[in-house]
Amino acid sequence: MKTLKDPAGRALSLSPQTSTIRTLRRKAVPSYLGLRRGRGVERTTFRVRAKLVELKLEDDSDIHLVIADPTRTGATMIAEFPARSCTVGATARARAKMNRARAALIAGCGGPTGSFRKLSGKATISGVGFFDQIHGQTGVAPNGIELHPVVGISGVSCGGAPAPPPPPPGGGSCAASYPTVCIPPPPPDLNCADIPYTNFTVRWDVPDPDPHHFDGNRDGVGCES
Repeated sequence: MKTLKDPAGRALSLSPQTSTIRTLRRKAVPSYLGLRRGRGVERTTFRVRAKLVELKLEDDSDIHLVIADPTRTGATMIAEFPARSCTVGATARARAKMNRARAALIAGCGGPTGSFRKLSGKATISGVGFFDQIHGQTGVAPNGIELHPVVGISGVSCGGAPAPPPPPPGGGSCAASYPTVCIPPPPPDLNCADIPYTNFTVRWDVPDPDPHHFDGNRDGVGCES
């Protein structure tokens, strides 16, 4: 259901309805949260203007983005950007929207890691309403509402994108496209089997991005396990 592969999700138009984070946080929670998409909120695509707070790569390779109402920074909610591999089963149009949104976030803010990274800036985000069970998620709204999946993001002004790391001491070099691990640029060309790393950040906003082609689906994560 979270990636629009359910029958009701495949039928959604994905045309966004303008709203605010404050309004979404006040939506009534359905009496029962199950595996089927509820009517109303969970069949509506919302578009909000948001402050970008922090992001993280989840264990399932989704990007967890905490966003806040621009007029009230303590009013947060979660927006989720699914990995390309998780969108199989959705319509081609929906998959394209989800994949483009994730790529745009990474291009604007840099790739995520397994730890939360603080951000600054704003963006306009469109996503399908989804009520999640509250279990201590960072940035969760009081009613558990999320934009999940995000199907569009624009106007990204992100001040938290990390700069490429400097070369390590001793004259070695690390490819700037892999900021969280040190992998020398080619030659030789390397495969995932040649390195000890998995699920690392791949930046596409640097010169010579992904020189070893570790991120074949361009979702910002290399050698996904």
